[in-house]
Amino acid sequence: MDSVLQHIENKVDRSLETLFTLVRQPSVSAQRLGFDKAPQLVAEIFTEHGFETEIIPTPNNGLPSVYGYAPASIDAFRRAQSAAGGDRSSADPPTLMLYVHYDVQPTDPIELWETDPFEPTRKGDRLYGRGMSDDKGNIAARLAVINAFRDEWGGLPCNVKIFAEGEEESGSPNLPGLIAENADKLAADACIWEGGGRNAQNRPVIYLGLKGVLAVEMSVSLLRGDAHSSYATVLPSAAWTLINALNSIKDTADDRILIEGFYDDVRESTPEEDRALAELPDDSDEWRETFGNESFVAGLGSEDLPRKHLFMPTANVAGLDAGYQGEGMKTVLPAKASAKMDFRLVPDMHPDDIFDKIRRHLDRHGFENVDLNLISGVHPFRTDMSSKWARMAIETSEETYGKRAVIYPNIAGSGPMYDFGGVLGIPITSAGIDHPAHKIHAPNENITVGDFVLGAKNIARLMHRFAGEWDHAQSG
Repeated sequence: MDSVLQHIENKVDRSLETLFTLVRQPSVSAQRLGFDKAPQLVAEIFTEHGFETEIIPTPNNGLPSVYGYAPASIDAFRRAQSAAGGDRSSADPPTLMLYVHYDVQPTDPIELWETDPFEPTRKGDRLYGRGMSDDKGNIAARLAVINAFRDEWGGLPCNVKIFAEGEEESGSPNLPGLIAENADKLAADACIWEGGGRNAQNRPVIYLGLKGVLAVEMSVSLLRGDAHSSYATVLPSAAWTLINALNSIKDTADDRILIEGFYDDVRESTPEEDRALAELPDDSDEWRETFGNESFVAGLGSEDLPRKHLFMPTANVAGLDAGYQGEGMKTVLPAKASAKMDFRLVPDMHPDDIFDKIRRHLDRHGFENVDLNLISGVHPFRTDMSSKWARMAIETSEETYGKRAVIYPNIAGSGPMYDFGGVLGIPITSAGIDHPAHKIHAPNENITVGDFVLGAKNIARLMHRFAGEWDHAQSG
């Protein structure tokens, strides 16, 4: 295994050139920018790294995903088995899924970039460009591992599937349909998700799940057109109706959501998850510095923040629109008002069920005239912390980084992990090149060469251990 790890370090410039090629090609899914070339480029790179590759069309004229498959070398598989010990000569190579995405966030605000976001720039050990970390850096790190095993061992120790989504940064609206049409092709024994890496204290960070999200639009239209505000004495107000509807959804004093049955399916945490929460670093001072808040909702103290942040759902007003917002004053009674809301969901909540409960809540409280439209829904997912796959990932990361791992049973953000973990039944853990200094989604996104090398080495160790021990893991 030492030769594989050394190869990653020795050949890092070759791996970074692959990364730079990916970064130079725009692929902004929100704007459909660069997708005339990006899928083909990703497919070509996968093919160059030994994958049988295809571009998978996405339903509803969505942006395509790129899939690759590379079978195990039996010699490399036996070598991994030998390192694991025991007589397993009759076992077949297991299959590992690598989930990544090749789409990136918009570059706005472009004026805050210090370099061209689509021209990779190196300043010492730090590399700048859109997607350098999220998620093209993670793609290149995985491909560095593939190269290392092929060059040093003559092949891969397990079957490897790589799935590069084209719509992750736009909420993966078409992924469920794609997976339904390609379930057999995407089946695997375990999955390494994008992300992961180390935190500001350089401890390895692993997350085993993601929240789901339900995005909705609420709108009210009560008049044929805007009226003079003097008619507020006698005409109904769309703005006040919407404000009252929003107020009925949450008690802001204790930050409790008032939708009937909203919390019914919230999964209780396990003792192991409770211990993981108790060991998480205290981020409260960092959040105060970043966001400028003096206190947290409902008077939360730092000891309560991790549980609330990670294990509880939300009801957030993401945007409001009504009437005149220009310079000066316009005395108008708006005919229409609208709001966009997102609800972060935790296991075992379901977007469709929560949408129905919101509709019933509005009707029950006299807001039948508030239209409710579904924008998107993503299911939450969490891999069991006690699973052998989770333990493999935790132990491997601690070996790579030399420090105790920080384990998030799930993080507060959302993504399409359920489509692989819940629908296809694949246990999932993160492993990647991330660090808080990378400024993902922001101007001047970057990585360091050191984080890239460490992340790739960690994935190589995890792949090696998976290949050698997976049938033991399944039975144990």
